[in-house]
Amino acid sequence: MLIRIFSLAFVLAMLAIIAASSSSFAWPSEVVSPPESGRTEVSIFVPTVPNAPQREGYCWTDSIAVTRAGAWRCMIGNSIADPCFSIAEFSDAVVCGANPANSTEGFLVRLTRPLPPTSGVTSPPPAPSPWMVVLAIGGGQVPGPYAMPPPKTFCSALTGTSPVVDGLAVPFLCWEVNVQSKPKLGDTQIGLLGDFSRGKIWTVTEVYFVKNTIIGSNQPFKLTQKKTIALERVWE
Repeated sequence: MLIRIFSLAFVLAMLAIIAASSSSFAWPSEVVSPPESGRTEVSIFVPTVPNAPQREGYCWTDSIAVTRAGAWRCMIGNSIADPCFSIAEFSDAVVCGANPANSTEGFLVRLTRPLPPTSGVTSPPPAPSPWMVVLAIGGGQVPGPYAMPPPKTFCSALTGTSPVVDGLAVPFLCWEVNVQSKPKLGDTQIGLLGDFSRGKIWTVTEVYFVKNTIIGSNQPFKLTQKKTIALERVWE
């Protein structure tokens, strides 16, 4: 049997070549399992007439959260509601506070002023873009004797200042239904970069981040993880 003995210099040279070639290779981002249905469900959200006490208010501009005709940013007392939606049943009222994630109907707002002209009066209306999405979890389950599907994670568009993580604006923050609490120091937050890739299965970049505890740092948040994730459902 012939045994070849390589010199140390030769081995080091080969390792250098492998390292150089590896550095130029772009490893693909991790993608979670696609939806069990094999596709992302996309729908235009249309609220129903809520069975709740009515309020009064007015809308002064298009919604920031929902970029399509019939969605508004409104003032109710001293509070801003966004989005509020026009509905076919009433020309002098809009529905605010509706949430498809937890099936909240919201409330009817009787308008004290006419609705403003939409952005589509002088130019084509903007194409719909995601307002709220559900992250795909595939067929995964929480292990245990009484295995249950993991809770659904929803992400919705922000209407205020977006956090900046590692130099990237995060315009969508994520949450679970019935879990509403202000993040404390050290808590991990989840958001989406908004770089949606449309197709049979929608994908987007998901980021995990925490508050930066480094004294003197001008970065309020620290990135802990970033990956591509598939979407189960999209509301526009």
